[in-house]
Amino acid sequence: MKIVVVGCGAVGSLVARLAAKWKVADEVLCLDKDVERAKRYLDYPEPLGIPVERADALAAEELKAKVAGYDFLVNSLPTFVKVDKAERLLNPQLMSVALKAGLNYADLACYGGKRRRAEQLSFSKAFSEAGLLALINMGASPGLSNILAREVYEDLDSAESLYVMSLEDQRGSSFVIPWSREEMLNVASPELCFRGRKYSLREPFSESALCNFPEPIGPVRCYSVSNDEAYTIPAFLRISNFYYLAGGSDIEVLRALYRLGILSDVPVKLRKATVTPRELLYHILPPTPSPEYIVRVVKEGDLEDAYFALQVYAEGEVRGERAVSKRYLVFPSQRRVNELMPGATYITYPTALSLLAVLSAVKGRRLRGVVPGEALPGPIRRAVLDYLRVQGITVGEEFRTVA
Repeated sequence: MKIVVVGCGAVGSLVARLAAKWKVADEVLCLDKDVERAKRYLDYPEPLGIPVERADALAAEELKAKVAGYDFLVNSLPTFVKVDKAERLLNPQLMSVALKAGLNYADLACYGGKRRRAEQLSFSKAFSEAGLLALINMGASPGLSNILAREVYEDLDSAESLYVMSLEDQRGSSFVIPWSREEMLNVASPELCFRGRKYSLREPFSESALCNFPEPIGPVRCYSVSNDEAYTIPAFLRISNFYYLAGGSDIEVLRALYRLGILSDVPVKLRKATVTPRELLYHILPPTPSPEYIVRVVKEGDLEDAYFALQVYAEGEVRGERAVSKRYLVFPSQRRVNELMPGATYITYPTALSLLAVLSAVKGRRLRGVVPGEALPGPIRRAVLDYLRVQGITVGEEFRTVA
């Protein structure tokens, strides 16, 4: 398999490094607008000889020429870029390039917004007719969360409600921004809600619950936030209600900013200028932390440790009895990630690992169309989970009937 990674930042560089290191791909090429920055990520802690070339994701013809001849275009860019004051969506841009160049496609998330379905799904017919595969939203959450959703759904004869719960928690005196600024702002956008088989948009953080995560984490207060899963799961699984709840220090920081109005889209006067707090925050947020910085803050104790976990459960019926089926994943802590892949974070490592697990599972399979995790065939889903177990990820499950 030959893959070309577009966007060689914190996640894209890990996808490339792990794909080469673990022999998931026979050949890897990285494309980025900033070659020097890309090399700093790619060559830490030591160079692996992965080539990187300059390319602009918005220059379609140039990009098409560079990706031609590869098997997979892996899009690890943010879901949008700011062009003047407008948000330009990148998934449709790169999917069009993949179609024209005749190669398969994979990405990590969707933009979503005010629509009810992920924007990538509009390419379903085009990819199917071209005999090509587009793996969409294939990180950890979304991605593995979607795969787990299908697993718990199939444990039941009928499922009424499905829950996805995410934990992102840091401990220490420093706070590391674990996402790109684009994705950070997306989490605090209006949430697509699915209740009673109907969609609506509502404010983030409007619902909360105490969620019990596997040990050693335990109970954590979680909140409803904007999420990618809502843009595909209700379209592929016959459920009545979908819930997404996220908790931990990372979410508490976002919640505090939201409550203070820092994430507001309402324009305010600043001397002679008119800006929105959200736009101002976008421009003043620091860039994604460098690998050197991640290693240093852990070594010096400013970041004591950080944790990421997912759990998904479905409520429904089995043979006329009420039942609950649950799956969960606990990823390596930040200190363990520093040993496994120095410079990666407790979020970027699971994200890259998740995509590689899926790419490895579909290798040699004849699939076509636009496919999120919940639409993958059962053997491929289980191959993904087996791959994670081999890499030391805790994969657990529970099933119980309810009186």
